Amino acid sequence: MQQDITRDSNSVAHQLRPVVITVVVAKLAVFALLMTTINFQAPLPAPVEVAEAR
Repeated sequence: MQQDITRDSNSVAHQLRPVVITVVVAKLAVFALLMTTINFQAPLPAPVEVAEAR
């Protein structure tokens, strides 16, 4: 009886592995796309540099 339960849990684990991999890859892809759309603000020049430019 215990062996049947062990085999069933292994079977379920093998069936779910592609689903888990697909979900993880999809999350990484969405994260990468979101990171590429972030607009970082350009660093502001220091006040001394602005004064020297004038």
